[in-house]
Amino acid sequence: MKRFYSVLGWIAIIYMAALFLYPLANVLTTSLNDNGSFSLEQYAKVFSSDVYMKVLGRTMWIAAVSTVISIVLGYALAYFIATRRPGSQGLWLMLIISPMFMSLTVRLYGWMIVLSNEGPVAAASKLLHFSQEVSLLFSNFSVIVGIVHYVLPFVVLNIYTSLKKLNPAVLEASMMLGASGARTFWHITFPLSLPGVFAGGSIAFALAANTFLVPVMLGGPKTNLLSNMAYNATVTIGNFGLGSALSIVLLIIVVIVLVLFGILERRGHHA
Repeated sequence: MKRFYSVLGWIAIIYMAALFLYPLANVLTTSLNDNGSFSLEQYAKVFSSDVYMKVLGRTMWIAAVSTVISIVLGYALAYFIATRRPGSQGLWLMLIISPMFMSLTVRLYGWMIVLSNEGPVAAASKLLHFSQEVSLLFSNFSVIVGIVHYVLPFVVLNIYTSLKKLNPAVLEASMMLGASGARTFWHITFPLSLPGVFAGGSIAFALAANTFLVPVMLGGPKTNLLSNMAYNATVTIGNFGLGSALSIVLLIIVVIVLVLFGILERRGHHA
């Protein structure tokens, strides 16, 4: 069995090296190559351009806001499920993750209908006799809504797992010593569930910052994120060096944020 799992491990390493590490190294090499010589020209172009820096700031802002909203909603849903009867928790979890069984494209089309000028939001505004038509599509708001919808199941699963690991005896001891339900939650439950919060937040931020389809369908050309700019630079313009540099910049920022989340998660486990 040990030899069998060792073989599987080497297969996984070869798979990662061939289909992830090699393309990543190729992208890095392309971003640093200028007619066969080493150059940082593409990175200088990225950081000296107001357009790219504006898109980078928008990407980080939307990713941060989406992550915070996902953590708040995800914690509420995970806590609700964790406090249900054990026999019904599986059903609630299935309802949370059921959207993942459907293509993201189909789900985003649904949001396009809801947020469009002919959708229910616009219809409700007409019934309330608003002076202007309400159209939330092709805006930062619609992109955040789509990202939260996309990443929320991952956040819920991580926080739910952390909540289920709590020792019920600790909570009972807090209540028996006279602590209220709110005090028990803020001083016992929430601190002990922080590893799940940080794990879910790291996944949410990584997916939000790197998403490509959500801003294309819900944001439109005026709400491009850095991943869309990298795609346009590579496919539309044909500038592989610039597209690679944009991709590496986004990768480095996401890795730094994930490292910070990892440090917070380890501190939460230690606490």
